[in-house]
Parts: sequence; C-alpha cells; structure tokens
Amino acid sequence: MRGSWPHWSAPPCTRSWTSDSSSRPSSPCSSAWPPSSRTSRTESATPGAGLLSSSAMIPAAFLLLASAWSINHQPIDCFVKDRFAQLEIEVKPALDVTSVRAFFKSAREDEYHYVQMALTQGRFTAKLPRPREKAQSVTYYIEITGADGTVRKTPEITGQVAKSAEACASGARVADAGPDGDVRVWASGGSRSKPRDFTGVDKVLREGEPAGESASSSSSGTDAPPASASAAPAPTPLPAQAPSAAPFRAAEELLEYSIGAEDIVKVAVLGHDDLTQTIVVQPDGTFIYPLIGRVKAADLTPKELERKITTLLAQGFVRNPQVTVSVQEYRSKTVFVVGEVSRPGSYSMSGRMTVLELLSKAGPTSAAGVEVVIVRPKVAVSGPLVPVDPSGAPNADVANQADLIRVNIRDIQMGQLDKNVLVRPSDTVFVTQAARIFVTGEVRNPGAITFWPEATVRKAINTAGGFSADAATGRIRIVREVEGKTKEIKVSLDDPVQPGDTIIVKAKLF
Repeated sequence: MRGSWPHWSAPPCTRSWTSDSSSRPSSPCSSAWPPSSRTSRTESATPGAGLLSSSAMIPAAFLLLASAWSINHQPIDCFVKDRFAQLEIEVKPALDVTSVRAFFKSAREDEYHYVQMALTQGRFTAKLPRPREKAQSVTYYIEITGADGTVRKTPEITGQVAKSAEACASGARVADAGPDGDVRVWASGGSRSKPRDFTGVDKVLREGEPAGESASSSSSGTDAPPASASAAPAPTPLPAQAPSAAPFRAAEELLEYSIGAEDIVKVAVLGHDDLTQTIVVQPDGTFIYPLIGRVKAADLTPKELERKITTLLAQGFVRNPQVTVSVQEYRSKTVFVVGEVSRPGSYSMSGRMTVLELLSKAGPTSAAGVEVVIVRPKVAVSGPLVPVDPSGAPNADVANQADLIRVNIRDIQMGQLDKNVLVRPSDTVFVTQAARIFVTGEVRNPGAITFWPEATVRKAINTAGGFSADAATGRIRIVREVEGKTKEIKVSLDDPVQPGDTIIVKAKLF
C-alpha cells in the first residue's frame, strides 16, 4: 500500500552526522551550513507544516515540534547492504498518538513505501528492509498521526548504502547489530542467497523468515521482497477482564485488514491506466475486473489480492505486471459504541483503531465514567452486546458469548499506553456511567455530582455550591448502603465519601 508522496528525480543531498555539535556534513548540501549560531540539538516544525525541505539542517537528535508532540530520533547516515536497519524514536507526549509510520525509498525509486512502527519499552521501533548495494542510498522520514487526524512529518533523512559498517564514511552514524545496545540501529537477520532491494512495492522481509517463503511470494517472477510487516511481534488474543497488548503491538492489523462486502478498493497496474479501477466489492465478496473477469476478494488482505491479480494478469494478459491494491473505504468492518456517549451507534473501522480514537469519535458525555468495557464476541454477532442488563446487573448471556476487557481511561491519561487497546471488528465498547454522590438539604445547588477518589464531605458540599444561609454545619448525615442495608451515619466535614453516598445537610433549629 503506497501513500501519495512527493516525487524526486534524484535523492536529496546526503549528510553524515555525529554527536559532536561541531560536525560537518560529509558532502556540501547547502550554503546555509554552518548555521549562524552554535549548532542546536533541536529543529522546529511549524504546526500544520508539511514535509520539511531536505536541505534543512537535521541534527544528530532532532525534535519535531507540533501542538502537542516532539520526536527524539538519531538519524541513520549509512545503511549496510543486506542488513536490516532498525529505526527508533521517542515521542513525547505519546498519549494522543494513534499511528507512527516510517516511509522509505531507495535512490532508484520515485515512490515511498512504509512500515508501521511499534511501541516497545517507551520507544517506537520498526525495521527497514535489507537494501542491495545497487540501491545506492536510502531516504526515509517518519510520520505521526494523532487521534484527531493531525499528521506531522519529520524532515527527510538520506543515508548511503555501504558494503559494510567499516566502509561507511568517517563520522557517520552507524552501529553494528547488538541485542544489548541502548540504541540498536542494526539487526542482521537471516542470510539469503539472493539479496533483494525494494524496487516498487512496500514489502519487507521479516527478520529470520526463511528465504524460500520470500521467493514463493512473488508470482510474477520479479525481484520483489515479501510481505510487509513491522518489527513488532504478532498480536495475541486479549484475555478477559484485563487489557493487553500495547497499542502498537498489533500494528500489523492495519496491513492485515481483510477485505469484505461493500468495501471500496482501488486496483492499479503500473503503466496501464486502463487497468486502474476503483471497485465496490459485491455482497458475494467478488468484483469484475478487466481481462480476468470475476475475482473473489472477500477475506483476502490487500496484499493477498495484489498477488492474486498479479498471477491472473501474468497468464498471458500483461507482461511482468506490477499491481497495487488499496482500500479506499472500509465498509465491511464495524464496531459499536454504547453507554454514556453523545453519538452511540456503529462505526466503520478504517483499519487499525484504538479505544481512545473510537471514543473521540463517539464523544463521551459529562456523565461518563473512567471505566470502559470492551465486549469482544466469541461468535458472530449482528449488533452490539451490552455487558449489563437494564437493572445494572451483569448480563450472564453476554458473559457466555464474549470476553470482557476493562479499560481505565485515567490510566491512559497518566501515560500507560499499554491500556489504550486496539478494538476489533464486531467489538462493543460500553462507556460506563461515572459513580455519583448526591448532596441534598441546605446547600445552594442540591443534586448529583460525579464522585472522585479524593472526595470528602466538605469538598462535595463545596461542589454543590456550599452551605445555604439556613444550614446547620454540625448536623450533616450520610445515607449509605452497607452490606445490603441502608444506614444514616453522622459525619464531619473532613470525612471521606463513597460512591452512591447521599449527603444530607440539615437546617438550623433556630
């Protein structure tokens, strides 16, 4: 799947950087070097700006500044042929980040390809494929997408491809493979008898994948690498009652999206405009395509459909076809949101989606609590599954049909990104009502208020507008349910309150 990225007839100028702020580029790139003041470790990008000029200064550790983010990344100046290159970046703050991708291309290419970056121990990482020496150079940049759809991009970074780490230019930022390094730049991976570079498709060899798999993945006989994947491990099923998997652990889910009925896909064949079609998948999961007729697309990923169409076109219709399939509109996969939200209902999944991203679309109400329950069905369902019945008791039927994953939004707000789990097709996201306390009697604004852990009688009364002129500040009672029985308890102003408490402020006797 390719993005719409700028075309360069030649790669941007190349620099070699070191941690020494006085370092110079290995080749002249701009008359603006050196800067008028002492070299800074940061570089700013105006919020809303697009890709920065390739002639801009890129320090050894640069910061991409937007309205809410900064990126710290050590640029790679030299790529070693037939070796994976692992990119690592640190994003602060990472709470609102929904996607981080690394876009790359060789000097011989006009279009960028990408891999999804996965969150690992506080850093986003991704492996770029192993370049052949004839790739000459590799240009890459990093793109961040927020929950509100905001996109920020780093400057382009270009590194030459060398035969070995020792052959890299003096001062170039390169480190050989090492599992225990603080910043691991290179990972060697398994060897292959016929190394490949990336020459027109966004496919990346997994580290340690057998060479035979990669050879069989190309039905057209072209020198193309195998299927795309990030360096993150494959997603594992989430257990009931506990959120699992970091938000980017399942980064491959976007790439592994299964096409379904009513999805709109675009099929493009390089050099054959007449074969570029935007198609609606029919209810039976098929569509009609020129030359080859009816094609079944249901349950195939875009990459699998690419290979299928490539194989069919190569059977006497198109010589060495280069096919790209992308999903334009995701209509077959939906997720449901119910409970304390402004816009309950079903939402189409445009690939990968976190629970926070979904909630930002549905809009929690002011009565929403901090706990969200994701109901993940074990069997096929056609509508939402609600984990509680009208009385508020647990729904036993749902417990038998689905797994329940409980997410505390406050944990995510405090930076625990592993709690911002990915939702899956047919999930029901149930936004609970916040625990409440009730303040009645001689206060200015009696009624229900939202409970919070540090709440005391005094704080609750202040939230309700404070005492009225007739309040007896020494005659305060709490009505509380204890072991199934309702009790009235005399309390002082500094006593804590509990969810469901009713605070009664009585009037003066005289």
